[in-house]
Amino acid sequence: MAAKAAPQVEIRLIKPGDRLTGLSLGDQAFAPLKTFAQRHAHAYERQSLARTYGAFDVANNDKLIGYITLVCGEVVIQEGDNALVVEDGLAYHYRQYPAVKIARLAVDRRIREAGIGNALVNLALGIARDLVSPNVGCRFVMVDAKRASVPWYDRRGFTMLDTAENRERDEPVMFVDLSKLG
Repeated sequence: MAAKAAPQVEIRLIKPGDRLTGLSLGDQAFAPLKTFAQRHAHAYERQSLARTYGAFDVANNDKLIGYITLVCGEVVIQEGDNALVVEDGLAYHYRQYPAVKIARLAVDRRIREAGIGNALVNLALGIARDLVSPNVGCRFVMVDAKRASVPWYDRRGFTMLDTAENRERDEPVMFVDLSKLG
């Protein structure tokens, strides 16, 4: 049996007319990700509530094979928690740290090992580092990671917010400090 060819992927901002159906995500826990793409992504885009970047298989009629949705967010620490930014002379008096939030990330289960998830996260980090942070105060990229996805995000350099409350959450907050990216 011949090996299945790797998809020819184009990653770009979704646009009107894009078909955002056909994702096979496997586990029922990921059903809301499929529903968002099918029913809400275009409307969120039109209303500037989120930006969704799709990974499209150009050799297969631009079939959606993954996506990432980005929104404005914040990493919030509680009174008494350690500060996220500890640098000489910095007096940051707030518990909310500005961030770009990965609101949703999904990759078709049939191609999960093809690196599409990595490419989508790298896109998010690049947008935050190269476009957002130089123009708007923004230090972090964050995600409310599904418990099963925590090790995956950890391998990509995300750190779990180190509070007792966060460690107990079903979807703990994880973040990347943009100042530490190369």
